[in-house]
Amino acid sequence: MLKSNLKIDNRLSLIGRVADYPKRSKSPSGIEHCCFNLEHRSEQLEASFKRQAWCKITVQVSGRQLIEKTQSITVGSKLLVAGFITSHKRSNGLTQIVLHAEQIEFID
Repeated sequence: MLKSNLKIDNRLSLIGRVADYPKRSKSPSGIEHCCFNLEHRSEQLEASFKRQAWCKITVQVSGRQLIEKTQSITVGSKLLVAGFITSHKRSNGLTQIVLHAEQIEFID
């Protein structure tokens, strides 16, 4: 059993490229939000075999401190995003996994 003082029960970090233009909004309580899709592609080793890994995940950025970092995000920006995941219910009734960013780093 892994023992740690760190809360790691819901953590995800992913490197990828921004796949579409960020959408910005503000909640009724005045909290700024930025939402974009991050596309990841890599080669992973699984059971001694190489495997192509690909995914696209919606990233939600909230709060003034992180929103400032999103001002220079454009389509194609390479980012490391770390945070927690949760389900969001879409307008069509389907759910999707969303990465709520707590850290964003630009990768050159």
